[in-house]
Amino acid sequence: MVSIKKLSIVALAVIGMLSLASVNSFAQKMGIVDGQKVLDSYSEYQTASNKLNGIIKSWQDTLSMMNKALQDKFDSYQKILETMSKEAKEKADNELKKMQSDIQNYNVQKSDQQNGEIVKVRKDIMEPIVKNVKDAINAVAKKKKLDIVLDKTQVAYVNESGVTDITNDVESALKK
Repeated sequence: MVSIKKLSIVALAVIGMLSLASVNSFAQKMGIVDGQKVLDSYSEYQTASNKLNGIIKSWQDTLSMMNKALQDKFDSYQKILETMSKEAKEKADNELKKMQSDIQNYNVQKSDQQNGEIVKVRKDIMEPIVKNVKDAINAVAKKKKLDIVLDKTQVAYVNESGVTDITNDVESALKK
């Protein structure tokens, strides 16, 4: 009986070791990258971001000028409102409404986050930057034989002891 008990224990130990070996064979090597740090150090991103901000500023300046013109026209109409005929008042009111409508249309045309020009401009300016960063991450991940790379800024918690941080390697790859 003793030998059957020992044999059972040995068999269970072997099965346990085989289970651990099979689990380890499916383990994936993980990497992590600080995407914001990579972008902040990437000069092409800074240039693209400045270009995008310049375009947005020019749109904001245009809106400010349009609003000022509307306010000036309103103020001038207010000064002569008492002396205007009914037709002139109606014409002035229509002009002011049209100016307001033009301002709203311009704002939507430029800055609507679904269909506005900002979506296309942002995509045109930032898409090459994003592609370069992704290519650099992929190259570093392949070189380090990583199966998964996560962005630090998008993950709530990562035990970094079992993860390879490739942020500096990606920054270096982008500088080449």
